[in-house]
Amino acid sequence: MTRKRSRILCLGGLHWDRVLRCQDKPIPGESNPVCTTRIPGGVALNVATVLSNLGCEVGLASRVGRDDNGRRLLDHLESRDIQPVALELDSEAATGSYTAVLDESGELVMGLADMTIYDRLSVEHWQKHQARLKPWDAWCVDSNLPGPALEHLATLPDSPRLYAVATSPAKVPRLGAVLTRLDTLFLNIREAAMLTGRDSAGLDGALQQAQRLRDQGLNQVLVTVGAEGVAWADCDECGTVTAPHITTGNVSGAGDALAAAAMATLEQNHSLRTAARWGLSAGIVLAQSDRLQTALSWASLEHIVELIDD
Repeated sequence: MTRKRSRILCLGGLHWDRVLRCQDKPIPGESNPVCTTRIPGGVALNVATVLSNLGCEVGLASRVGRDDNGRRLLDHLESRDIQPVALELDSEAATGSYTAVLDESGELVMGLADMTIYDRLSVEHWQKHQARLKPWDAWCVDSNLPGPALEHLATLPDSPRLYAVATSPAKVPRLGAVLTRLDTLFLNIREAAMLTGRDSAGLDGALQQAQRLRDQGLNQVLVTVGAEGVAWADCDECGTVTAPHITTGNVSGAGDALAAAAMATLEQNHSLRTAARWGLSAGIVLAQSDRLQTALSWASLEHIVELIDD
């Protein structure tokens, strides 16, 4: 199948991820043996990496420190064929970092974020680089960006299609003011509850959250529920996609892979329902590999898509 090569600019998180996976069930207040990995991360980078693997032309706009960690991230972008766009080295702030503590099954127990550098991605930053932002088919912002910057980007005249990926329950309220300007929002069930003000659980609960967000003016939304699957809603219909029973490892970053593959599918003019199936497949493939930087491809997703019922 011939696919259109979309040009997508990702704006947001670019930092170092440290993943600590407990070898046994974690015991609070005790010393727990772990296996440690350190890799380039951030929602914008994770999404950009999958988009690039799926054949999109990808740029990344962010901010890193003028330090060894920042320079290594720039080298990493080059190795992944991701263009740095409106990406500045900051002499006054260190490159961001995120530490994920996982239990023995790979589920997130705690996340520790040192990301104050993103507070410096101000409206002025984007105004200075505005000319470099325009020649793209779509933007994908994440909620690491400050609220005023998100509002500025969402209200620029003649801006391209706008996707958004939530990064945490604490930061997702930043997207509240721009919901009606988004083409598609990707978030998990806990993040959805922060926007709707109502808790829910399970795949049926995710569907309810998707419908509530649609009623708040969202054009399209996908709400994930970990290993259970994903709910989706657009202006005309809604539904769920149940994940097949497949053994997975590290689920950290699986939501970013899901968002990226669904986004790439939407860029091929497919329905949100179809995008949800391909996105879920990407999340599963990544979680099976136990590596955030797995080289996903359309071919690697096809056998998972065939196992998915909706």
